Amino acid sequence: MASYLPVENGTRSFWLSAETEFGSTRTTENLPSEVDVLIIGGGYSGATTAYYLLNGKNRPESVLLLEARTLCSGATGRNGGHFKPSFYSSSISHTEKYGQKACADITNFEMAHLKELREVLEKEKLDCEYIVTRGCDVYTSEKGAQRAIANFHHMMENPYVENKHEFQLHVGDRAKILSKMPDARACVTGPAGQMWPYKLMVALLEICTTKGLNIQANTPVLSTEKQKNGKYLVHTERGDVIAKSLVIATNAYTASVEPRFENKIVPIKGICSHIISSGAKAPAHLTNSYGLLLPQNSDYLINRPDGSIILGGAKEHLFPYKERFYNVVDDSTLVPNAEDYFEGYMEKNFYSWQESKSAVAKVWSGIMGYADDGLPYVGELEEKKFILAGFGGHGMPRILLCAKAVAKYIKGESSEFEVPRPFLVTPERMERTENGVLASLQAVVEK
Repeated sequence: MASYLPVENGTRSFWLSAETEFGSTRTTENLPSEVDVLIIGGGYSGATTAYYLLNGKNRPESVLLLEARTLCSGATGRNGGHFKPSFYSSSISHTEKYGQKACADITNFEMAHLKELREVLEKEKLDCEYIVTRGCDVYTSEKGAQRAIANFHHMMENPYVENKHEFQLHVGDRAKILSKMPDARACVTGPAGQMWPYKLMVALLEICTTKGLNIQANTPVLSTEKQKNGKYLVHTERGDVIAKSLVIATNAYTASVEPRFENKIVPIKGICSHIISSGAKAPAHLTNSYGLLLPQNSDYLINRPDGSIILGGAKEHLFPYKERFYNVVDDSTLVPNAEDYFEGYMEKNFYSWQESKSAVAKVWSGIMGYADDGLPYVGELEEKKFILAGFGGHGMPRILLCAKAVAKYIKGESSEFEVPRPFLVTPERMERTENGVLASLQAVVEK
């Protein structure tokens, strides 16, 4: 079996420029011998699970979080900065597969993250540069536009979808004007946000340490095994720990601690960049958080408060070459020609940049965890062993409430996991052998 542990010396993302010594925290010199709850993974899933476990009543007496590298150095520290729910693009396929109610539950669940995040930020008085904005998916091909239009109308006809007044579809000249893209044929907009994800997760973990969380960074987990007494023995490079309950929050790296997820949660390599204006004239600020559905590419973009751009995608340099992106955990390298893809991108695609000049300031890679059926695995794998993983590059508007649901279940505050039914771990999903990852990525592997 291939190694699914994170590699050392990952590329440095723009977000990781905020990294401090806290990222290498070890609360205690040595690992504790036994804990009530052990969380594997120090990214979004692990940090928010710890946060909800240690807030409110029924807190576990001891919670340990193990991170293979520095905190939030995986996908959460390398993403596009979006907090952008998806509410329409899978409406037809999800309804056919899961039914109208379950499809709407996924949409409503993602939209509920906007309110939940705002409440957390206000309660804890956190500054992660969070901005409330509009998500704008732009389609520049006729085929893509027609597919989006069909899914949008299908979603609007679903009686279980809430707050439909917040969603808009624009076509023709209106799409071009709203998106500021001359090639736009259609665009779909809805509520969204954007942030500095690393700052949010580290701030939450700092709060957790004041409530008893033991963090051990740079401590890879090698394996876990269930003992006869029902507890879990967790083997690390620094020794073993016994846990009464275990939470696997490892996303792309899940197969490293749960081999049964090999080929079920596949690590997929992605590329992202930081772009600045280098011309004499500064471009007008883009007010939307973008999904850019181009004929040969699917990119994503935010305009930061300082005027710079976070832009990811460049799939034309990934998808023809399966060995570059599929089942790859190496984020220490880039992809050939990726930087060239981002050069001149803004001037080429946006009205507001045509009289300006852009420069690529930084390019980095990151590893996403794609589930075999396209939806995350959330729930109880076996008694007191829990998982939330496989978020497929779309974890920001899904993980927060998944983590809350897992934490509530562990604390005995809920008898079920309060997530959409299709997210739940079930025997049927675990026995599934078909892998639809490449199809879900719409990847055409040629070379």
